[in-house]
Amino acid sequence: MEQEELRLPLAQESMSRPAEGNIATGLVWGVLISIPLWISLIGWITGIWKF
Repeated sequence: MEQEELRLPLAQESMSRPAEGNIATGLVWGVLISIPLWISLIGWITGIWKF
């Protein structure tokens, strides 16, 4: 019974810590991906204004 009680909090902590890391890495990848998209969008808009 004691081993089961010790395993439950460890499982909860291990579940919460990678979730925060996944959010952080997701934000970093989102910023890295969005920068070229914004540059291409600005270039597309300036290309239309020239015509």
